[in-house]
Amino acid sequence: MLQVDIQHAVEKAIRDVADEWDLALPPLRPDSELVDELGFSSMTVVSLTMNLEEELGVDPFADRSVMLTAMRTIQDLCDVYGRALAAAAPASAASI
Repeated sequence: MLQVDIQHAVEKAIRDVADEWDLALPPLRPDSELVDELGFSSMTVVSLTMNLEEELGVDPFADRSVMLTAMRTIQDLCDVYGRALAAAAPASAASI
């Protein structure tokens, strides 16, 4: 999956969660901060990561070295999901 596709998936999930939780979003930028700028709480961040796991088919937080609390910006999410997808790609190709 291309980085631009990951970014679109992350932004869509953010909008979906914001709609679900009645949050008014400012324009999204890669450096937008999830909590401080977008108004996400711990519950909305968990909802966001659950949506992304379902959409992208990977859970980067299953790796204990990846901390959910370290995800501050949209770009942080894009990066961690991009790495998780890249790591899962060889396993997916091997199972075909």
